[in-house]
Amino acid sequence: MMPKKLYKLSLLSILLLLMGSCSKQSNHNPVKIHPTTSELSVIFLLGDGMGMAQLTAAWHVNQYLNMETFPYSGLLLTHSADKFVTESASSNTAMTSGYKTNYGFLGLDKYANPQESIYEYLKKKNYKTGIITSSFLADATPAALFSHRENRYEFEAIAMDYYHKQADFAVGGGQDHFEKRTDGINLLDSIQKQGTQVFYSLSQMTQIEQTPALGMLYPGRPPYLSNGRSDYLYKATEKALQLLDKQSFFLLVEGAQIDVAGHDNSLSDQITETLEFDRTVGLALRYAETHENVLVIVVSDHECGGLTLLQGEGMDYEHNYARDEHSGAAVPIFAYGPGAENFSGLYDNSAVHEKLMRLLNQHFKN
Repeated sequence: MMPKKLYKLSLLSILLLLMGSCSKQSNHNPVKIHPTTSELSVIFLLGDGMGMAQLTAAWHVNQYLNMETFPYSGLLLTHSADKFVTESASSNTAMTSGYKTNYGFLGLDKYANPQESIYEYLKKKNYKTGIITSSFLADATPAALFSHRENRYEFEAIAMDYYHKQADFAVGGGQDHFEKRTDGINLLDSIQKQGTQVFYSLSQMTQIEQTPALGMLYPGRPPYLSNGRSDYLYKATEKALQLLDKQSFFLLVEGAQIDVAGHDNSLSDQITETLEFDRTVGLALRYAETHENVLVIVVSDHECGGLTLLQGEGMDYEHNYARDEHSGAAVPIFAYGPGAENFSGLYDNSAVHEKLMRLLNQHFKN
């Protein structure tokens, strides 16, 4: 293995720092409320496949991460209802609907009953909504917000689900799931006829001045940054914050390619993708620092690759991937904003939904 630079703090010390930032909290402890007359906006950033080793390796490149500046942090247990090692559909369903579900299920509990996601709930409350992903829009992480299916790989059906529950602003890949369909339906034509602006490049995105709008930047899954993908995750998030700023909103931002690089056992791409995700985290954090009643949550759905950083010579290290699949290791969560202290500690990922819903409901205007 090729030696790499070693992060000065061990994984154990990072875990201790995370757990020491605030005392452990039971899932059933009362949520601390910050009374306000304004509704709470939520920026939910998800680093797909991002574990502690990925953060460690990325930190050492600049010896800084925006995530380390968050005042509250903790660890999430990620298992699905039927498997110790989870995947994105069941994990994000747990975090956004509050129900542990079976491997590969979207928006369903383990008995295949549909469960409302926080995205669907807030749309009914007239929140603005946004979805930004460096994967395709019908992929598992975004799909858990608006789809209810037993098979996460039914991409054309999931695209139809999106059509029926569109975000006010969304950007990702997956144009073919909307246009080149086996049923012959061109969903993008239908979406445009409803008054949604559809754009296909970052230059076109700069011309968007109002919602609803949908960006389809790639026919399928976007490539790695190292293979030519633009930094649209950051730029689309910046645009989303401009467009959704006028009222309360829920925004999902997924750094999806950290997971893809884990499956490929590519440490260089995991580092690059983690750093781009962290740059976008910094954008969201700066926004929240200058706006009242904005809660920023940074999470991972699972670790990917079973990455370990092993002792080398001096400050060099060797890295090793256990497999090209997910692992069952606990993953980090970071929080900033009203009620952020409720997200510290070690707890199940399904408790994220409970904590968010309690905070949101306390902020709703009567």
